[in-house]
Amino acid sequence: MTESFLSTRHPFLTEAKNSSSAEPDHAETPVGEVVETSLTGFVAHTYKLDEPPPFGGLVRVRDRGGATEIFGAVYHIATGGLDPGRRAATRGTGLPAQNDEQIYIDNPQLARLLKTEFGVLVLGCSRPHTGSRRSFSYVFPDYPPPLHYSVTLCSDQTLVEFTEDKSYLRAILEAPQVPAEELIAAVLRRATRAREAAGRMFLVDSLRYLARNLKQDYDRFKIIVEKCEGVQ
Repeated sequence: MTESFLSTRHPFLTEAKNSSSAEPDHAETPVGEVVETSLTGFVAHTYKLDEPPPFGGLVRVRDRGGATEIFGAVYHIATGGLDPGRRAATRGTGLPAQNDEQIYIDNPQLARLLKTEFGVLVLGCSRPHTGSRRSFSYVFPDYPPPLHYSVTLCSDQTLVEFTEDKSYLRAILEAPQVPAEELIAAVLRRATRAREAAGRMFLVDSLRYLARNLKQDYDRFKIIVEKCEGVQ
C-alpha cells in the first residue's frame, strides 16, 4: 500500500479535472473575520452561518500595516450559539415530511443567534505580490493577524504556489492540539486536485518528504498515506 504511493512505477492515478463535474477555481473572497488571534494560529467567525472554508483549506489574512500576508490551514470548524452558556434548542417537529432547511426558513432569527467559527494554524507568510508570484517564508510572522481583519480563502493557484515547498508539512507535524495526520492529508488532497494532471508527482514527492521526517514513526506516516488514497 505505502510502497505504491512512493513508487513512480506504480503510482495512483490523478485524473485531470472534468469541466462539467469538478469544482471551479474560486475567486479569492473574504469568508470570515478574526475574533481570536496569536502568532501560531487564530479563530475567525464566518460572515454567513454554516459557510466556512473547508477543512484543510488554505486561507490568508493581512497584517495591520498591509505589508505581510499570513497564511494558514483550517483545522477546526464548529457551529453553536453566540452565547457560550446556552446550547441550541430543538426547532424541528420530527415529522418525516419536514425538510431540514425549512427550520431555518421558519426561524430566520437563527442566523442572529448562532455562529460558525473556524480555527486556523499559521503556516507561513509573504509580502503582497504585484504581478509576479509571491515569495513565501514558512515561519511565523512578526505579529499575529489583527482582530476583526477579514480572512480570505485562497484560490487553487495560490494553493499550488504555497505547497510547492514542503516546509509547511513539518509545521503541521509539530503543531500541538491539531489533528495533524487528518490535516496533512486534507491539505495534500486539495493541493493534488488543484494541480490536475501534475498532482500525481506532487503527492508522491510530498509523501517522500513525510517519509523522511517520520522515519521513526512509521505508523503515523501510514495513517497519512491511507487518508490520501483514491484522491481524484
